[in-house]
Amino acid sequence: MPNFDQLKSEIEKILSNSPLDFEIRHSQLTLERLLKLDPNADEALQIAAIAHDIERGITKITEKDLKDLSNFNQFKKEHCIRSAEYTKEILLKYKYPQDTIDKVTKLIANHEFGGDKEGNLLMDADSLAYFSYNIPFWLKRNGRERTKEKIKVMYTRLSNDKAKKLVEDMTFNDPEITNIFREVISEI
Repeated sequence: MPNFDQLKSEIEKILSNSPLDFEIRHSQLTLERLLKLDPNADEALQIAAIAHDIERGITKITEKDLKDLSNFNQFKKEHCIRSAEYTKEILLKYKYPQDTIDKVTKLIANHEFGGDKEGNLLMDADSLAYFSYNIPFWLKRNGRERTKEKIKVMYTRLSNDKAKKLVEDMTFNDPEITNIFREVISEI
């Protein structure tokens, strides 16, 4: 029987190699937000939540490598596919059943775009984790205008009203982030 805790530890070790110092916490928050949206999420969905950005710990490729966000969707699709493939290799090593591997791979391959109930849950949990933790890092690395673009992308991709309500009710310690966030949300 595969050991979820060992798997999670290995994924976090890989994520610790990401050039983004928030990667492990983002992964943990994605799982927490997933379970807030669906307390009965199965193990495959939980694994996908933890591992969805694993490729950054391996390839070191980040959104910072984009000159602008005009190619954002293609960049994200490639990110999803790489993360799915790396996760598949790890699940094989841990001897997960093929149906679990297939489900996790599909979820991660679509985590930026959703497409079905569980895919949308993962996408929403990822967005909620971004809003609750990643914005300060994004602002520092990318500046105000790209932060506004990213907030818009992450908010507009939310698939359900519960997730949107959770985001709209968030408060931020940094007044600049609060202003940016409120400005973007009011324009949508």
